Amino acid sequence: MIPYATAAEAEAALGRAMTWAEAAWFRYSATMPDYLLSCHNALILLVIHTVMPLPFLLLEHLAPAVALRYKLQPRVRLSLATFLRCYRDSARVFLPVVGPFLLVAYPLLKITRVRMGLPLPSVAEILSQLVVYLLVEDYLNYWIHRLLHTKWAYNNIHHVHHEFTAPAGFTTTYAHWAEVVILAIPTYLGPAIVPCHITTHWLWFSIRLMEAIEIHCGYDFPFSPAKFIPLYGGAEYHDYHHYVGGQGHSNFASVFKYCDYIYGTNKGYRYHKANVAKVA
Repeated sequence: MIPYATAAEAEAALGRAMTWAEAAWFRYSATMPDYLLSCHNALILLVIHTVMPLPFLLLEHLAPAVALRYKLQPRVRLSLATFLRCYRDSARVFLPVVGPFLLVAYPLLKITRVRMGLPLPSVAEILSQLVVYLLVEDYLNYWIHRLLHTKWAYNNIHHVHHEFTAPAGFTTTYAHWAEVVILAIPTYLGPAIVPCHITTHWLWFSIRLMEAIEIHCGYDFPFSPAKFIPLYGGAEYHDYHHYVGGQGHSNFASVFKYCDYIYGTNKGYRYHKANVAKVA
């Protein structure tokens, strides 16, 4: 809750006029308890998880001829019932995990010094923090993902996520509850190391989930981010990881591919690409 009763008081404390964004934030959050602001993240993520995969589902079922041109595994077509089951089962994991999380989210945000008042962060501050969060999350997620492919972890936890050898948008969070919790740790660690504003916190988690849905979408479009962002893995790169499943030890990258290059865990993928190029 912002500790100012009026916009004039807020501007006096800032020593300047509020920007339009700060004025909007003041109107929205001035009387809202910080605890409710901390709960927004769960709702935002649920909306993204529900809405973002829908275009891929509609494309596959309403325009299959178009979808076939860009589908990474064209022989696999999931039924509408399978999509709905996947969403239902992932929601059954998401909601029980989020429930306890909401009880501890606010204390965690306070411990990690996440700000909720004024001023709002600058664009430069937001971008620099997001870069740190991406690097921290990407590196730790790579090693956690490799651990999840050890025999015990795969058989007891990670195999659930690999039930779909041809991923689709809703399979992003189709996983064992323990995996959802474990993989959230690297995502939280960045903001814990470099504290941010709550709006940046929302933005970071939104970007991370949207990226995860994109790499699980099952399509390689001409406008896919991997075609424009250096070292970004993307859907085609991660699709191979699901294609080979638990038997393969390749393409563990979360966002960027540099760890796979450095530690040699992309050899199977490079061999596969070389063979495909020979056939073509």
